[in-house]
Amino acid sequence: PEKNLGLRALPTSTLTFERVRVGTDDRLGGAAGCNVPRLLNHSRVALAALLNGLSRAVLDYCVPYAKERVAFGEPIARKQSIAFRLAEMQMEVESMRWMIWKAASQLERGLDATRSTHLARTYAGEKAMWIADNGVQVLGGHGFIREHPVELWYRNARTLSILEGMASV
Repeated sequence: PEKNLGLRALPTSTLTFERVRVGTDDRLGGAAGCNVPRLLNHSRVALAALLNGLSRAVLDYCVPYAKERVAFGEPIARKQSIAFRLAEMQMEVESMRWMIWKAASQLERGLDATRSTHLARTYAGEKAMWIADNGVQVLGGHGFIREHPVELWYRNARTLSILEGMASV
């Protein structure tokens, strides 16, 4: 197993095949073959949904923390920079969610969802990393301590955001 930045529950390793023959009956989809684009589209929506859930977790953790954490005599949530950061995180979580729903809806109706699933997955990858980074920033020095789950979510966001790679539309 490779040593990765995050997602320790999902071990990865290198696998190499040489001179392997796979019979028709053992291939994905049998003789007809597999609908690889549809399979990729479903995996993109699932990955985007994971990233959305992670982003929501970061936000749901940071808001109460910012309301309870006092600095210079008042909760840090009252500081404009923190309040604006949390508001932007909320907007990105909701935008991500709507993009994922649109892509999933197209898949459910049997439409070509290649573009929408790719956009949802790409957007979710970028914004989840941004949200996780901002979550660490909201917690300040506590964002790096394992006592708070934000550092774990940051590592997982980095790993999830590059699982499929970043291809262009």
